[in-house]
Amino acid sequence: MIIQKLMPNILFMHTVKRASLSEWTMKNTFDKARAAENTSREAIEYLERASGLSAVSTANFDGDMSFSSAFMLFTRLSLLITRRRPEIAVHCVLIHVMPHISEVKVSDISRVLVNQLVNPLILEGKIVQGRRVFSLMKQFLSWCAFQGLIDTSPLNDMSLNKVAGGAKPVPRERKLTDAEVWVFWNIWDYFNVCEGTKWAARLCLVAARRPDEVLRARKDEFNLQRDVWNQGTRNKSARQHALPLSPLMRKCVEELFEYGKGSQWLVPSNKKKGVDTPMSKVAIAQALRRILERPELMDLEPFTPRDLRRTARSYFPALGINQEVARKIMNHSLEGIDRVYDRHDYMDEMRDALDRFSAYIASIVEQQDLDEIDHKFKGDRLATELIRVNFS
Repeated sequence: MIIQKLMPNILFMHTVKRASLSEWTMKNTFDKARAAENTSREAIEYLERASGLSAVSTANFDGDMSFSSAFMLFTRLSLLITRRRPEIAVHCVLIHVMPHISEVKVSDISRVLVNQLVNPLILEGKIVQGRRVFSLMKQFLSWCAFQGLIDTSPLNDMSLNKVAGGAKPVPRERKLTDAEVWVFWNIWDYFNVCEGTKWAARLCLVAARRPDEVLRARKDEFNLQRDVWNQGTRNKSARQHALPLSPLMRKCVEELFEYGKGSQWLVPSNKKKGVDTPMSKVAIAQALRRILERPELMDLEPFTPRDLRRTARSYFPALGINQEVARKIMNHSLEGIDRVYDRHDYMDEMRDALDRFSAYIASIVEQQDLDEIDHKFKGDRLATELIRVNFS
């Protein structure tokens, strides 16, 4: 009985003792520079406050904590340790949750209360945000139960798949046709767009990369003697990744090296003179949207930089590139047991595949006009006379 009464104090003293050794080495995934490009100033300030919590302060909590106090601890002890992008979760909570229940006790948070946060978002058609709020609240309340702030989470037996009646955002399916690839490649030369944006956009297509993977690349990632782009873990999956440079990829990289002379970045910003920073992550999307809104391009179905990666992936099977090699190029994990045992780097196979893809794209974009290029099916043509007039 005496031991049971002393246990909380013993555990707390043990935590304090350990804190003196680990207070300044607590794991933290927060990257302020990266977060500044993706979220609000308020979210960054919140994460900075959470990052400053000491090990001693994180051991000081009780069952009567408000949501705002408990979520700060949850951010420090969970989000900042387990999430690669904690700013996304924090931004969501600051916008959709904190204004409504910041002073509500954790023990008073019920299933009804969580649904009162989620339902308005669903009614506004914000399914992604609604699902994210539910998912974060479920994770938070499970953490509270684990910490002993509540006995059980009210969301334990509720599934994310039931939110909004099971409705999920429809995944994008847009891919460019051969004719649209020709238009995409050539429109940059006919409008007032900086060289960095133009060649970065083209590199997204021929390298099958996400825009931020191109726009956040440093020049030292590229070995032009070996024709290799060593991206490292700077990608969505955080897996080591190296990619051979095909002829068109190399052309894009060389043009970007010339554009960004004196900068460490592959695509440096042209907005801040005297400061070496990368181009904005939305630069390609904004430039492309402005171009596609032009009257002479209104007949063209809109597309985004994200659709370029899907377009590249869709070309691979048509060019006879097998699935394993395609997955390696995309930096997707292999399937089944191969994920564990297949440690082949596939560099030669990827080089052959990307060279084939490069040659095919070159055969399209080097055509003088659209007259001989297929659109949606063989023999179909992109019926946009204004495009032909402006690009002739």
